[in-house]
Amino acid sequence: MNYDDIGSIQPYGTMVGAHVLPTDHGYFGPKIFNSPRDAYPVFAIADGYIVNASHRSQSVGDGPKKAHDEYQLLFEHSCTFYSYYDLLTSLVGNVAEGVGKLGGFNSKQVRIPVKAGQEIGRIGGQTVDFGVWNFELPPAKVANPDSYKDHLDRLYLDDMFSHFVEPVKSQLLALAARVVEPRSGTIHYDIDGRLVGNWFLEGSNGFSGSQSNQGQPGYRYWDGHLTVAYDYIDPTQIKFSVGNYQGEATQFGVKGNAPDPKDVSIETGLIKYELQNAGYTNGDTGAQWLMAPPIANPRLKSSGPVKGTVILQLTAADKLKVELFPGKTASQVTGFTGNAQTYLR
Repeated sequence: MNYDDIGSIQPYGTMVGAHVLPTDHGYFGPKIFNSPRDAYPVFAIADGYIVNASHRSQSVGDGPKKAHDEYQLLFEHSCTFYSYYDLLTSLVGNVAEGVGKLGGFNSKQVRIPVKAGQEIGRIGGQTVDFGVWNFELPPAKVANPDSYKDHLDRLYLDDMFSHFVEPVKSQLLALAARVVEPRSGTIHYDIDGRLVGNWFLEGSNGFSGSQSNQGQPGYRYWDGHLTVAYDYIDPTQIKFSVGNYQGEATQFGVKGNAPDPKDVSIETGLIKYELQNAGYTNGDTGAQWLMAPPIANPRLKSSGPVKGTVILQLTAADKLKVELFPGKTASQVTGFTGNAQTYLR
């Protein structure tokens, strides 16, 4: 985007809505977030080829659905380096011509040449999703790579800032919402034999989910996902993220912010987290912060009534027993019932 059009840049690793696991993309937020569609131009970051284009005709997730056009583009910059845009509201020029009319939930392989700085589309009223993959990197360590067998690109996610030249890199870092290293965030938290990281409901087919209507409206691949990790802006705070909490994907802060999931092992036994809503504040003033403009001391704060309690117990290094108790405090929960579920790496 044009530098003056960017309100803030959010890092990799958010957990929000259907993004139950930390996201493998960041977000370029427009300066006027609730702008009209097609308000801002979007440019190619480097020479290369668009090799895949996808279209969605309605929003995805558990919230209200709205009809619209959204485009996702995959850029090949070399045989081993790729970038990705999503949520474009329209395409322009030779990109629009090369992609053509997709409609619905469809994708196609293409090979459309682009030059650095070339306008390729527009955005408005939402972010531009952005990520880069470097297949010359060693794969990131996860507890069970087989759970990502159809999404192994997640293991090669690269720093979104490191490949920009100066002064562009410094200008973008000045807009970054995360102020601690790594500035572009992280998505991999798994520690063998510890609670921290990603889990998948037993029998749910890992990241891809087990339903037959993959890629179609109504497909909830995230239903069996679970993550206990740290916030992507303020990693001092624990986040609990689950694909099915009373029928919807939901994220919570943890009251008291303890115990730390990286310290929870088989020997720890059963633990309880009381779940609360969480929002961002300015750590210097205490005022609410809505992600833009960037501030020096962003903090996530869990507050308000307890929304429910979750109990968790590692029964093996790669097996987690989980039960959710919506509307109950920790003192109202004594132990597992017949509704407990098993999650695996």
